[in-house]
Amino acid sequence: MKFDIKKHISVQEVISTKNVYLNHLVKHQRKYLILLLLIVLGIPLFSNYLQNDPLIMGGESYFHLSQTKVISNYTFYYWPLKMIESFLPNQLLILIPLLFAVCSILMFIEVMKKTNFTMRSTFFFLTLLIISPAFIFTFITISAYSLAIFSILLGFLLLSQKRSGWQFLSLIPFLAVIVIDIYSTFLLLLLLGIYLYFEKKEEKIKRIKILSITIIILTMVNIVFLNLPLMMGPFHNQQLIPDLLSDLGGLSGMNFFTLILSLIGLSITWKKKGFSFAYMILPFTIIAYIFNTQTIIYLTMILTFFATVGMTKLFERNWNLVALKRFTFFILVLGLLFSTITYLERVPENSPTNSEIEVLTWMDNNFLSERVVFSDPENSYFIDYFTEQRPYYQLNEKRFFKKEQTQGILAALYIDELFPLLEQNEITTIYISEKMNSKLSKEQGLLFLLKNERFKIIHSYEGNEVWEFKIY
Repeated sequence: MKFDIKKHISVQEVISTKNVYLNHLVKHQRKYLILLLLIVLGIPLFSNYLQNDPLIMGGESYFHLSQTKVISNYTFYYWPLKMIESFLPNQLLILIPLLFAVCSILMFIEVMKKTNFTMRSTFFFLTLLIISPAFIFTFITISAYSLAIFSILLGFLLLSQKRSGWQFLSLIPFLAVIVIDIYSTFLLLLLLGIYLYFEKKEEKIKRIKILSITIIILTMVNIVFLNLPLMMGPFHNQQLIPDLLSDLGGLSGMNFFTLILSLIGLSITWKKKGFSFAYMILPFTIIAYIFNTQTIIYLTMILTFFATVGMTKLFERNWNLVALKRFTFFILVLGLLFSTITYLERVPENSPTNSEIEVLTWMDNNFLSERVVFSDPENSYFIDYFTEQRPYYQLNEKRFFKKEQTQGILAALYIDELFPLLEQNEITTIYISEKMNSKLSKEQGLLFLLKNERFKIIHSYEGNEVWEFKIY
């Protein structure tokens, strides 16, 4: 009996229900999605391991690690991280976000089973989400928003259980969300409101209302006593458009093709019933992103939802030219892969390198008294953690005066502009990282003015330098 190739190929309609390969992936999506997750997150970690660089990446990671050293009554929520840090070697702290990532994907699958989302749509959504730069960066760093996503999913998973005891237990993970920032709490309350809208059982509606009121009261207490920020961060120099699209060199963001698919999804679902909940969340995440691009992960998740709708509607419909349909799908897959691979190559650049740590450690060992250290604000979290000196300005500080002074120091063209700024702010040490050396002009500005006799280089290693400024 001959195998009819044409007949076999004819049923392989890209993402059709007749596609036996896709059906297999969807049926066993747990193991395939976790495998994809470990590969995607493992590539930058393995790259850092080969270069002997730290596995912990990003300024936010070192901000949280620094907070464990100065825990007070107002930052008691850092105790769990401090306890983990006390018995887990530094390099193995990367297991925290990796564990959050694996558990979040598994909980996503379980939560979506309880909605109108099909298994096929769940598979596409999570695949697009896992390869998105925002997801990669959030779950490869010690990020507050990775904890928020994990806690929200766990809370709703407990809330969806039949027993009332499990439902009330959802308050525990929800409590973890409300100590992160006010924005995450409002997002949680919005999701609870949407859940309440679709819930039909009277007893469960009462429990959700009790939970919501409890969260609101505790949030008000937190705002008054813990002085929580409106939004976490930022921990990098923000750029509105590049931070949205990783293809433009942003710290994280989205893939360009995912954004295109999301626009298609938006055009398809516009004013359609059943998508009102998504349109309630979308403006909330867009406004937050405009004010603080650190919240890109939330915007990415809702846009990935629309991208999933766009992709399934686009490729499940009948095309007059099947060959064109397959070619378009092939280009889409190649575009997503290329964008993700390109980003994975850039991710390790966000960690402190081994040479940077050598210089920072030297500062820690040789500075006997506390100094004010000036550098690019993105380096401030590394300075704080590794040297325990006082960085002049951190990006998550709400001090616009310091921000303006920092910009003035970096942009100063003459010593008459630079010296008063350094003296007024009691800056005696300037740390120039290798990245700053390559980014700043050597013909004018700060690097050029360091040639003045009042500056003295006291340590350097592989392009990283420590300069001392004499204050008269």
